[in-house]
Amino acid sequence: MAGRIAIVSRLIVSAFLMCAGMGSAAHAEKRVALVIGNSAYRAVPALPNPTADARLMSDTLLSLGFFVVGGGAQLDLDKAGFDNALQQFGQQLAGADVALFYYAGHGVETHSLNYLVPVDAHPLDEGDIFAQAIGTAGILDQMEKSGTKINLVLLDACRDDPFKDIGGKSKDGGLAQMQAPPGTLISFATQPRSVSLDGDDGHSPYTKALADTMQRPGYGLFKTFNEVGLAVEKATGGSQLPWVSSSPIAGNFYFAGKPAPAASTQVAGPPGTTAPIVEARLSPSDDNWRRDLITDCDRLAGMPYDTGHAPGLPGIEVDKIDVAAAARACNDAIAQYPDVIRFTFEAGRVAMARKDYAEARRLYEKAAADGYAMAMNNIGAMYEGGSGVAMNYNEAARWYGKAAAAGEPIAMIDLGWQYETGHGVSKDYAEAVRLYEAAAKAGVPAGMNNLGLLYMGGKGVARDYDEARRLFEQGAALGCAACMNGLGAIYNDGDGVRRDVKVARQWFEKAAALGNPEAKQNLRGMRK
Repeated sequence: MAGRIAIVSRLIVSAFLMCAGMGSAAHAEKRVALVIGNSAYRAVPALPNPTADARLMSDTLLSLGFFVVGGGAQLDLDKAGFDNALQQFGQQLAGADVALFYYAGHGVETHSLNYLVPVDAHPLDEGDIFAQAIGTAGILDQMEKSGTKINLVLLDACRDDPFKDIGGKSKDGGLAQMQAPPGTLISFATQPRSVSLDGDDGHSPYTKALADTMQRPGYGLFKTFNEVGLAVEKATGGSQLPWVSSSPIAGNFYFAGKPAPAASTQVAGPPGTTAPIVEARLSPSDDNWRRDLITDCDRLAGMPYDTGHAPGLPGIEVDKIDVAAAARACNDAIAQYPDVIRFTFEAGRVAMARKDYAEARRLYEKAAADGYAMAMNNIGAMYEGGSGVAMNYNEAARWYGKAAAAGEPIAMIDLGWQYETGHGVSKDYAEAVRLYEAAAKAGVPAGMNNLGLLYMGGKGVARDYDEARRLFEQGAALGCAACMNGLGAIYNDGDGVRRDVKVARQWFEKAAALGNPEAKQNLRGMRK
């Protein structure tokens, strides 16, 4: 359609490169968060920090692999907006493993029950509180009934109560103690019946400490919130002590990843050489690819979203590989672990980085012959791009098909593109949809992006802007710049949402900051 914001489904051979800028691979569990910050109250004085606190928390959770409802912090919600956000939250919790609810703003207590206050609330009696505010008991009930394994409720809402003169309410301010349902941890900014501080640097002491501590690798739930308490106590000179109510929680959860291995070994190499460092894992190898093993070859040449290496390894784009260092590391790894074919594949990526296509193909073919799926995918990419071989879409599709059949999500995206465009195969949107759906389900943001574009265009599926937006939001939560660009296009054109140029510009700016060329073009060409 003429005049529409430019968005394309795939720009380069390796579709995962569309989502460059991701700091780490997706977490294994599905994490969903709703973040709300209310500052601009209409009937009482505004609060200085909640909207900034909510933005900080949203940005932190996005960086930690959470899907944040609405794509970011929901700010200054009235009662209808609050109810709608909770409804969307409930919908997104289907199939989630971890649910997180964060609220900054006014909270009130009456008859030992806690309520969160929308910005349009103006209660004159207790009945108004029940009608105009949001009960925390209902939020806990919604999260518990969703079937998530871990539920986290974070309340920076223990501020001075502007409605404390209403009959039946505590005159002390703060919130009442709450009992945590099974699998739930509730964190309060301060102790029950106490009032928390706003802070004087733009953020509350509680949220500032929480955002910082969440990002520390190896911190489990209880260590995280204990450290938050200590940090807030220190920052406030002991005048504010965060409080936690928790039921037993099965399993382990780490906001920023598991602890570093308990020990590491360095295997001696030939005199005058430095051997690659191998991370010793607590559990033995349980597969042929030795995913339990990480060497410098993996760190310097591992491919993003390769299912053959450790799930927590982020990988590196081929144009960012330090060829000399990676070549040494991969040669060492091949010599030390000749049966781990992944290192042969990663050596092939090093060859690609130095544009030695003949050597890259030789190494890829050797790894592919041993069943390494991503090597099959990259051979397909060489045929599609004409890198060291004659361009041949039929051969590209054949290799992508072999890798996809072996369960490689990136290959599903590449093969899906072939079906979407009719390159090397008959055009088949339904097959493209099926492949993109499989990749998206595996947690690869490029699959979410490409599938979202099909929903926008009504290709192979009924046109559904809401579904497109949902997919883009999921990808954006994982750092996908192309998905952010897609959200900008939706808001700029008003597709399924009220047109909002300000929101569109924010998404384009986020995508452009990650290097997305379409977003940069869209910023230049936005309609006034």
